[in-house]
Amino acid sequence: MSAQASTAGDDRLPRFAGRLLAITAANAAGAVYGAIMVGVLLAAEDARHVGYAATIEAATIVILLYLLTNLYSHTLGARLQRREPLNQSLLWRSCLHELPIVEGALVPFLVLLLTWAAGVTVATGVTAALWTAAGTIVVLEVVAGWRARRGPRDLCVQVAAGVVIGLVLVGLKLVLH
Repeated sequence: MSAQASTAGDDRLPRFAGRLLAITAANAAGAVYGAIMVGVLLAAEDARHVGYAATIEAATIVILLYLLTNLYSHTLGARLQRREPLNQSLLWRSCLHELPIVEGALVPFLVLLLTWAAGVTVATGVTAALWTAAGTIVVLEVVAGWRARRGPRDLCVQVAAGVVIGLVLVGLKLVLH
C-alpha cells in the first residue's frame, strides 16, 4: 500500500466523526432524549427481578418506539410543511435527522451489554448504564461548551445544567426504588 493511500484511509475517521457531530448538532434534542429514554427505563427497572435479556429487550423496544415515533413525526411534519410526497429522499433525510436518538442511547446500551458480557450482576450493570446515560448528557454539554470557545466559567455553567439533568435521572431511580 502506498503512503498516499494510507493517508487517505486515516482521514476517513475524522471526516466520519465530523459528520456525526454535525448530525448530532442539528438535532441535539434527539441525542439527549435517546440517553434520557434509556436512563428512564433503567431507573424504573427492578434489576433484582429482571435479567439482562429482558432489560436489553425493553431498552431496545423503548428506543425503537421512540425512534419510529420521531421518524414518523419528522416525516409527517416535512410533508405537511412542504406539501412533499412520501419518498425515499424524505425518508433518508428524516433518518439522518433522527440518528442522534440512537447515538444518545448507544453508549448506555453498550455499557449494559458489556457488563452482561463481563458477568457483572444485573443491578450493578443497570446502575452503571444509568450513570452512563446521565454522563452522556454531561459529555454533550462539555462538547457544546468547548465548541463555543467561551471561558472556563461559562463552560462550568453549561456543564452544570447537564449535571442537574443527569442527577435528576439518577434521582428517579432513588425515588422508584
